[in-house]
Amino acid sequence: MAKKPKTVRVGDIEVTPVTAAEHRAIDRKIKKRYARLRKRYKEIRGKKVDWIQHTYEEGYLYVGVRFMDGTYFSLDFSPQIVTNEILLSDMSTGDEEIIRSTTAGGTIDGCLEG
Repeated sequence: MAKKPKTVRVGDIEVTPVTAAEHRAIDRKIKKRYARLRKRYKEIRGKKVDWIQHTYEEGYLYVGVRFMDGTYFSLDFSPQIVTNEILLSDMSTGDEEIIRSTTAGGTIDGCLEG
């Protein structure tokens, strides 16, 4: 017969401790994720960092990492507004009746005669 796991109270929440099998599964997932992340920027793996700099100018975030060997790794981020869908609706009756719908891919769904 399997032993029922003990629960612990954290504030008002009852929490069941993580089992050894769950710990192993979590550890495998973490190792797999780290292995994938190590492959992402192979050029900088194992280098020693001299300093890290970040700035925000004109709507852009810049992150730079300077390494002890004199190389510099930089990332530039820009915020974007992405349109998923554009709808033209007839609200005159009180109900939303879609006249035309355009998706991000540019396809146009049905159009009512008017």
